Amino acid sequence: MRRFVAVFIATVAGLVVLLSFKTTPTKAPRAAALSTATPGATSATSSSAAGSSSAASSATSATSSSATSSTAAPTSAAATASSASSTTTKTVTGTTVNVSEGGRSFGVVQVRLTLTNGKITAATAIQFPEDDSHSAQISQFSIPTLSQEVLSKQSASIDAVSGATYTSEAYAQSVQAALDAAKA
Repeated sequence: MRRFVAVFIATVAGLVVLLSFKTTPTKAPRAAALSTATPGATSATSSSAAGSSSAASSATSATSSSATSSTAAPTSAAATASSASSTTTKTVTGTTVNVSEGGRSFGVVQVRLTLTNGKITAATAIQFPEDDSHSAQISQFSIPTLSQEVLSKQSASIDAVSGATYTSEAYAQSVQAALDAAKA
């Protein structure tokens, strides 16, 4: 009977520990709409490589828009060209956020966002924990998932990745800092 009680208690404790690792949303505030961005504004932290690729993609989309518009009606091509020129692409970089638990530090996370007309079109982690093999493994599976979460939710209010809670929280904080910088 004692053995049964001990096994039962151990099983319940194990289940409680396992269930505590389920995916939970991070406690980041929701980002406000970024519709106040001014045309042609760029961030001081944007890189020239990101800017040139953004300009190339804007030029490509403008060319394809006017090509499809000009076949529909001659007067709509001018309207499309003026709307294409009002496309605003902005690249902002969030702050570096330390990934730590108690007194143990795993590294830093820093996220760069690309916003087009106030919509997040790319989220790239430019720094992430990779100093030791365990941190690198966690980053390898969590960073792509977190980037997709940001793109789908269009804010820093993203769900934490199970097994990468501290990395998820740091990622969300860096995204929020980048969104705040984009509004400024």
